Amino acid sequence: MSGARGKLIVYMCSLIESRNYAAENHCEQIKKFTEIMLEKVRQFCPEYELDEKKCEHIVLASPTHDIGKISISDKILNKPGRLTNDEFMVMKNHTLKGKHIFENMLRDMDETDPDYELFCCCREICMFHHERFDGSGYPFGLKGNEIPIGAQIVGLADAYDALVSERIYKPAYDKEEAFNMILEGECGVFNPRLIEIFRMIRMELEEILEKTESSNIY
Repeated sequence: MSGARGKLIVYMCSLIESRNYAAENHCEQIKKFTEIMLEKVRQFCPEYELDEKKCEHIVLASPTHDIGKISISDKILNKPGRLTNDEFMVMKNHTLKGKHIFENMLRDMDETDPDYELFCCCREICMFHHERFDGSGYPFGLKGNEIPIGAQIVGLADAYDALVSERIYKPAYDKEEAFNMILEGECGVFNPRLIEIFRMIRMELEEILEKTESSNIY
């Protein structure tokens, strides 16, 4: 992202991490997981027609997936127990809040702007990263490839990172258990093609986690 807009987005993402207990490194890990998955999707899933520029946009946009959480109160964002139904409805709304943030930015941009396509990608990822392949996700219950492929990839990366990371409401799952939970659909049903990729890159994902764990010791 270029210029003042890009700096603002980076700042907003870091602000969300600073407010959200135990979310440190989340955005950076999502970006790394997304990049690794995209390399394999581009190689083994030509049906998605992902060129280099589109992949670059998805990687750059991936840390913005939760930017809508900037509108969620600390009381809900950092609640140490299970959310009530009403609180969960508020939390789910971060997808639409993120969409609105980027729609407002796009409204003031020309389609020839160098950031226009990137911000369109950010809007898609914010809005759709909690959709699931079988239609069980939110906010719209989209199914299959109605969900943009970038949002599918970031959604899988986000679910995996949430499992292997400590949160205020849960300890981190170990890597093997988290891997199996994704395969068994415990975080929702993902695209079978992406699950194939997820199996392929297991060791690479775990290497990233081990490096993060090592860096946090010091």
